Amino acid sequence: MKKKIIYALSLALLVGPVMASVEKANYNSTDEAVSVDITKKEMEKVKDIKEKFNITEAYEDFNLIKNPLNSDKGSAYLNKKSKNKTIDSYQWSDEKLGNLQVAYTSDGDFYSYSKWSKDQDADKNSEKISKDQAQNIAEKKLAKLIPDFDKKYKLKDFSLLDDGKELSLFYDRLIHGIPLASDSLYVNISLTSKEIREMGLNSDFGPVTSFLSDKDFTDKSKLSQEDAEKIFAEKFPLRLSYKISNDGKSVEKVYHSEIFDIDAKDGKLVKNNNLRFMPYEMDKAADAEGLTDVEIKKIDGLKDLKKKSQAKKRAYEIAGDGYQVTSISLNSDKDNYYYNINLEKDKNYGNITLNAENLNLVSLDLWTDRKVYNNKIKEEDAKKLALGFLEKYGDKTELKLDKISIDSSKMGTSIYIPRYVNNLPVLKEGVNILVDQDKKISSYERTFTKVDFSKANENTLTQEEANKIFLSSKNFGLKYMITDKGPKLFYGNIKDFAPVIGQDKILRDYNGEIINFKEQITYPDLNKARNKEDILYLKDMGIGLIGRNLSDKITYQDFVKLLNGPNGMNSSYMDNFGLNLEKLKDKNILEKDVVKTLVTKNNLEKFTKAKGIFKEDIFKNQKSLGDYESYYIIARGFGYIDVDIDPNKEMTLEEILYLIYNSMK
Repeated sequence: MKKKIIYALSLALLVGPVMASVEKANYNSTDEAVSVDITKKEMEKVKDIKEKFNITEAYEDFNLIKNPLNSDKGSAYLNKKSKNKTIDSYQWSDEKLGNLQVAYTSDGDFYSYSKWSKDQDADKNSEKISKDQAQNIAEKKLAKLIPDFDKKYKLKDFSLLDDGKELSLFYDRLIHGIPLASDSLYVNISLTSKEIREMGLNSDFGPVTSFLSDKDFTDKSKLSQEDAEKIFAEKFPLRLSYKISNDGKSVEKVYHSEIFDIDAKDGKLVKNNNLRFMPYEMDKAADAEGLTDVEIKKIDGLKDLKKKSQAKKRAYEIAGDGYQVTSISLNSDKDNYYYNINLEKDKNYGNITLNAENLNLVSLDLWTDRKVYNNKIKEEDAKKLALGFLEKYGDKTELKLDKISIDSSKMGTSIYIPRYVNNLPVLKEGVNILVDQDKKISSYERTFTKVDFSKANENTLTQEEANKIFLSSKNFGLKYMITDKGPKLFYGNIKDFAPVIGQDKILRDYNGEIINFKEQITYPDLNKARNKEDILYLKDMGIGLIGRNLSDKITYQDFVKLLNGPNGMNSSYMDNFGLNLEKLKDKNILEKDVVKTLVTKNNLEKFTKAKGIFKEDIFKNQKSLGDYESYYIIARGFGYIDVDIDPNKEMTLEEILYLIYNSMK
């Protein structure tokens, strides 16, 4: 066995890029790797690892890579803790066996494990063990690697992947029984080979928090859960708001809150130290059209648009000295025309988008690459600069100037001015303005969607009911967080999401994903099911409906939800299967459309195009199936259905779940 030890600065092989919740952690790969001799102590460690992970001599090549944690973690406390620390990666490889890596901290604690081989999927058709059996295998291994594993980690969630052949387990890290918000542990295990493919620690701060022990967490709480919930209800309860759909075609009234963290000692609200908004080049609308200079000349003077020369002058006025315009294009969406202007100054690039009718600013990005960020602007000064800029170049229509929020960091100060309609906030809409450390406006973004608010879906819940739904989800509680001065206790969201509750009373995040989805799938008539195990298996896969009976008839819209699990989905999804969901969504779905959709979804539609190969006597009155005949034959061939069919039958939830289960086997 060839042996080599390497010192390397980069952590890319171990953890990839990470984002710290105080500031961005910057890993700089600058030092070259050097070879050194393997010590007797290290050889003993290698022997111990091989025994724990059953690594045989059949692996030909062995490397030890030591990764110093010398880069800035965004926290003075963590920088001090990581001084002279390394992550030691023990790596074996073989052309036939594949690759295997085990990583430990320089303090001797387990960090990560991964194994890959060319033939690792060869056993995919083998008999599967259950989720509980796989979890037991994983936790027995972790108990050998991490002392007091059962006290330091708690299962948070799981997911079944690859049609239920692989299990992913996710654990919260606990300190004195309290979650450490930034840290978690993951395990991926094959249910067919019973082999752990990978496992390891995850943190917003990268590997450095792996060096923190329970002794580093000394902060005590003086507030109770009840005290914290009272502060929540008083200071930042869920409030009735408008939420515009992802496609911008509809709007609904929901209850929503940006959850603050509450200092567990004194009850003060704590601002997130991240910028909510970073400058970026504006994405053009999907249906935008770039016009040539000839086309611009033809359109000048039409639709009351300002001229290109006027837009260029306005851009110079906004950007300030030193910038040169490199290109101007006229773009449009269904409602407006825009001048998109690119600029350059000292190899730093910028972009300005102006409304072509009135030259009001839509977006601005004058990002300058700096080696050192050291923003010290007072928040009131930044607010004054931002409002002056808005007054001069922007549009204050529907902006609530008395609801401004301010976030500061070393990179700059972000001023967010929300949009209000009918005295209700419009979620994720408004104006963001970034003031940099030189007191310059380096970024501006105006987000306004044109939608008819008079047609918003109503919400009859009370604020008290909405708050109760959120708090009963057990996502608001005590947690440790890493600050610049070290670990502190806060009350706040355990999972990092802003709650949204619609008329259906289901807790979601802003993107529509249901929180604690699998836990909410319960069927009062489950014990009457023909095959209870299949229904529960699909529940573990995240397939099911909340608040329903198995005997309920299912609409086309419900079927979309079944196929998509906890995530949101727009109506265009069903267009892929030749079904117009806008017309059908409230009607009960027919068996023939379930069969056709599952065949198409599983990429089997190509077989339906074959001619002259299908038997004509598989089903009774087979030719009456019309365009659905080939889909039924394919579904029968792959075991989705038997020969007893009823194409125009309105299906129950239980019947559809069995079809979905059969389509996954």
